[in-house]
Amino acid sequence: MEIINASAILKKKQTIPEDKVQGRSYTSNHVKLLKHMDRLQLIQNGERPKPVMFHMSPANPCNLTCSFCCFANRAMSEMLTLDQMKSAIDQFADLGVLGMEFTGGGEPTLHPQLDKAIEHAYNRGLKIGICTNGSRLKKVKNWHMLSWVRLGMYSWDEKKPYPYHLEVFEGLDIEISAAYVWDGATETSTNPNITGEWTDTKAKKLASNAYKEENFMKMLAWVEEKKIPCRIAFNAIKSVEEVQKDIVKIGELIAIHEEKNGKLKYAFLSDFNFKGVRRNDNCYMHMVKPCVFTDGNVYVCPSAELAPENNYAVNEEFKISDIAGITDFYNSQVGGAGVSRRHHGCSFCKYAYQNELIDDVVTETRHNEFA
Repeated sequence: MEIINASAILKKKQTIPEDKVQGRSYTSNHVKLLKHMDRLQLIQNGERPKPVMFHMSPANPCNLTCSFCCFANRAMSEMLTLDQMKSAIDQFADLGVLGMEFTGGGEPTLHPQLDKAIEHAYNRGLKIGICTNGSRLKKVKNWHMLSWVRLGMYSWDEKKPYPYHLEVFEGLDIEISAAYVWDGATETSTNPNITGEWTDTKAKKLASNAYKEENFMKMLAWVEEKKIPCRIAFNAIKSVEEVQKDIVKIGELIAIHEEKNGKLKYAFLSDFNFKGVRRNDNCYMHMVKPCVFTDGNVYVCPSAELAPENNYAVNEEFKISDIAGITDFYNSQVGGAGVSRRHHGCSFCKYAYQNELIDDVVTETRHNEFA
């Protein structure tokens, strides 16, 4: 692993003070949603919704094969054209979204026209973020147009670790964060990247990562040294009981590290989105953060694949429109919760708390003067 002094590279304003690292700033959650009361009001009033943001998966190819990949059954060669990306960006910008996130499917930096898509979104006034495994940072030229980047801390578990070329961010006003996924009990996993049982075997390879506690400790030490906020997550595509075991294990590993090195200041356990039991199957995420996927369609959210029953692939049931129909779809979402509410019984919903919050917002009550 190449060691780079990130604190010497990044502008001083980009090093987040340790007392300002709040976990809920580095992942989607209902606390963030509450910062958009105007958009919640639109939903409550049955007016045309304005998503806060949208996700875009530009490309399915990836240079890694992870054991926890929720898109393990994707078509590996599929990717959006530049025209498709521009069309989606234009329509969402016209609808009033505030930002967009480039994410997987595969590894977004492998899309040959990613820089042009970034430039187009930037020129439309959108805040832009990207989730990347961090192995191909030099492929992107327009880092100066992004607000944030989240690096996947996957190198530590790879047989051939790769360096994170943080020098590409030198002098830029961009916030760097990180994410790590602990995937315990891989011996009982149903992930095709472990079992080899893909629905389509074309261009598929078995997982190349291996979990070792020593790698986890090295990763923690690295993000703490570089002062990079890092959310530590878990593979959710398991039973609730197995997920809870992983959460306990992560806590134990953190405790071991802290006993030797002191309290973590930048890394944190990201378990505040985990809700083992959903209140109902009501879904409103298409009104908050829809996802444009590599097949040219728009889906209700970017995380339905985290439910085991969706078989590590994008489920047609979650489609809301194709790219050409984005504007028409949102113009049709007028008339109250009965029109805009969808029903998706995902056994694991990453946005369960947000859905419940919106459910409460649209629930009609009497005597509201006595709140």
